[in-house]
Amino acid sequence: MKALKITFSNTIRQHYALFYLALFCIILAVVRTKLTSGHYLFLIWNLFLAYIPLMISASMLNNIQLIEKKNYFYPLLCFWLLFLPNAPYLITDFIHLNTKTGNGVPVWYDILTIISFATSGILAGLASMKQIFTILSLKYNPLLAWFCIAASCFLSGFGIYLGRFLRFNSWDVISNPFELLLAVLKSLTESTALGVTMGFGCFLLLLFHFYTSNNDY
Repeated sequence: MKALKITFSNTIRQHYALFYLALFCIILAVVRTKLTSGHYLFLIWNLFLAYIPLMISASMLNNIQLIEKKNYFYPLLCFWLLFLPNAPYLITDFIHLNTKTGNGVPVWYDILTIISFATSGILAGLASMKQIFTILSLKYNPLLAWFCIAASCFLSGFGIYLGRFLRFNSWDVISNPFELLLAVLKSLTESTALGVTMGFGCFLLLLFHFYTSNNDY
């Protein structure tokens, strides 16, 4: 597991870059609030949720005991998967873009704000997936790691459907599990759920492949 310590040290600079990008996003949202209203302040909360998977995977890389002990590793892995859809979910916030706001804020500014948040969320998600992939590759093998990452991509796509169309969130697994389960079972036969799951799942998997294509594992 010494390779994990090396991997973590090599990702510190990347974490700083993601932090600066998140800070830039927050500044954009706050400036817009000062100019007109707090319409886009919810993006800050969405971005925080998108960074939770990265916090989990980075903690696992930094603490080998969390990986070696099953009673820590598997619950953390499930917790990571539970919050992972929040990273690509930010892409769907373009639904809030209104080109006829009439509030004095240029449309380009709102586009810049949303695309900055979406990019930040996607990059944080990809960085986190890469870290989990590295952990699974070293703990088990690369083939299993690829299978788990592919499964997580399509589960994230389904999570986007649950969040954007059915308005569930990650916390509903604990606070509202029965209603969530019924919604999941019902959506298994719906074409929109299948389309969103496959579309965003393939998109996320292709992004991850591109993101890791120049790295050796």
